[in-house]
Amino acid sequence: MNLQPTLRIVTDDVAIIDCLVDNNEMFKSFDTNKTASFIVGEDYHLVFYFADSKLENRFMMYIVDDFSENVDCMAYILNHLDEQINQNKEENSHFFMMKQAKSKVLDVLYMTDTFRALFGKNRETENTQMHY
Repeated sequence: MNLQPTLRIVTDDVAIIDCLVDNNEMFKSFDTNKTASFIVGEDYHLVFYFADSKLENRFMMYIVDDFSENVDCMAYILNHLDEQINQNKEENSHFFMMKQAKSKVLDVLYMTDTFRALFGKNRETENTQMHY
């Protein structure tokens, strides 16, 4: 499901598990709720595993394409996580997982300038500054 052109939510367990395995991020156990955060190329992935889910799909993954340029999508995820944190204060397992996920997103968000430099997105600005 595309929420925005550069923000997708994936709920297909097989696709998410394949992505986790392909990127060496697979969880070691499945007894509790878990979250993982990783970068593939220039895309940010945030994965949730809901151990106690009664639904068929226990995984959910956000993907932000070119996350260092699409900070608004990262902010959207943060807002959603804040809503989940406020709604799940009574349910400890979801509350702590959402807090953990929020921390992971914030860590990446605070470093977007660094990632832009890493991805070569600041070269034009740097060259312009050097000429002045």
